[in-house]
Amino acid sequence: MKIRRITANVYELPLGMVNAFIVEDDALTLIDTGAPGSTGKILAAVREIGRAPEDIQHILLTHAHPDHAGSVAELKRATPAKVWMHAAEAPHLAEGFIPKPPEPVFTSFLNKTLYNLFVKKASSEIPPANADELMEDGDWLPMAGGMHVIHIPGHSPGQLAFFLPGQKNVMFAADAADNMFGLSYACFYENLVEARHSLERLATFDFDIACFGHGRSILSNAAARFRKRFIHPAAHTAKDQQQWIAVEKEAIVRLQEPGEKL
Repeated sequence: MKIRRITANVYELPLGMVNAFIVEDDALTLIDTGAPGSTGKILAAVREIGRAPEDIQHILLTHAHPDHAGSVAELKRATPAKVWMHAAEAPHLAEGFIPKPPEPVFTSFLNKTLYNLFVKKASSEIPPANADELMEDGDWLPMAGGMHVIHIPGHSPGQLAFFLPGQKNVMFAADAADNMFGLSYACFYENLVEARHSLERLATFDFDIACFGHGRSILSNAAARFRKRFIHPAAHTAKDQQQWIAVEKEAIVRLQEPGEKL
């Protein structure tokens, strides 16, 4: 596995068709765990960056789909990590069964094809595990100097993104979008209206880098690319200046202190 260093303390771990991420501080924070059977690759990556499995103190789940939460149970046994996730999907993780949407929504024929090939017949079962901490929209997490939690439903009810301020602000966008064939909509959604609103919310943050569950991270001008791709321009003003439906310059969320909720 080729680890990709995104910033001084963020690493992208390609686990087949899905990514996990390591955020390095005094302790390590793992964002997502890949499909069942990914533990060996993740621990090898931890050793490759000069750390030990016991350094993993936190596992943040963006959502409970099997390709993101499939190795949680094994990693809980192999490390001292606490698992953090949204309450809406914690019961599925505990049960070890992640239901597929009864009527998935697609934004393109390609996405529908990918869903039919890789998701539709894939197992919904994963080894069960219990969440240790529940997160909600607006929370500040204590790891890596502070991460802001953003609830972004649409792909799944409890999907979360994480905003990490720093010299370069990083947005872990989960499956709100992907960058497999260029920045685009995710393979499928449960609720497209919610998904579009979630993408508009993400676009109001000021981030340099975007990390995805699927596809390579965008390493520069990521927020601007989100706004261009996912926010449709409204009618021009009298001065023929483009205005964004949901994003005005004053609305952009910049680096905040951990004591603030946005």
